[in-house]
Amino acid sequence: MPPDPFTNPIAALTDHPVLSHEVEAALIATMRTGVAARTTLLSSEAEAEPALRRQVTEGEEARATLARHNLRLVVNLARRYQHVAGEHLSLEDLIGFGTIGLLQAIDRFDPRKANKLSTYATWWVRQAITRGIMDEGRLIALPIHLHERLAAKRRVSSLLTQQLGREPTPEELGAALGWSRAKIVSVGADLQDAGSLNVRMGFEADGSELGELLPDTRFDPESHVLEGTVETDIREAMARLLTERERQFVRAHFGFGSGQKVTLDVIGRQAGLTRERVRQVIVGALDKLRDDPVIQAYGVSLVDR
Repeated sequence: MPPDPFTNPIAALTDHPVLSHEVEAALIATMRTGVAARTTLLSSEAEAEPALRRQVTEGEEARATLARHNLRLVVNLARRYQHVAGEHLSLEDLIGFGTIGLLQAIDRFDPRKANKLSTYATWWVRQAITRGIMDEGRLIALPIHLHERLAAKRRVSSLLTQQLGREPTPEELGAALGWSRAKIVSVGADLQDAGSLNVRMGFEADGSELGELLPDTRFDPESHVLEGTVETDIREAMARLLTERERQFVRAHFGFGSGQKVTLDVIGRQAGLTRERVRQVIVGALDKLRDDPVIQAYGVSLVDR
């Protein structure tokens, strides 16, 4: 018996089996036929033909079926972002954001280039969720890595408060988190209350507003979120596709994690290999990453030889 959507709506969303690649390809073809039929109807001055109207309806139903059978992916990814979403956003909010990304992925998915829609859609869903968190989670949008730091600080601070019977000092927080005191203070500054940019600075009614006095730094939080998402996707693709030696060489050569790039010669000496052999291993690893559908979804080359 299927879950009751009124008593357990999340379970009802995910109570749909995974579709095979062949079924997905057929639904995509039906959907695109419907899109073409809609375009014809909109551009035609003649009376709408029943066959075209039927194709439009079938295309919309195919799109809805693809979305319905991939909502499990959306729910799973939304759960992963709950700890950074803040108190103002519920799991249902995150699922709503992710569903927008899923629909974008469905509209762009090409079964000839990617094996599974769920694999291709992962980036789109995560991007939509992180953008939704930025837009709705706080009055002032923060990059997702700052959301994660704030969540970690709140969690550890709460545990220490229970253990100590008082608020922990910055030094105690830093020791528990493995952060420096400067980092603790910096992250704490992100929790300051927001003020209105329209507040008058001065006693006169015609005094300047705060927003008129602040410099325009053109901070782009979306770019920070994208950078964090790219790094996560590359890290997960490396774990799935590369051998341990390939991961070690790629991390060292490109400075993943440490920020310090290591030359081919140094890697070769440490591994007991020639410079050319190290280069061949890295090139083969990058080829594997470029063939991954999740990485291809960015539409650009993320790693250069």
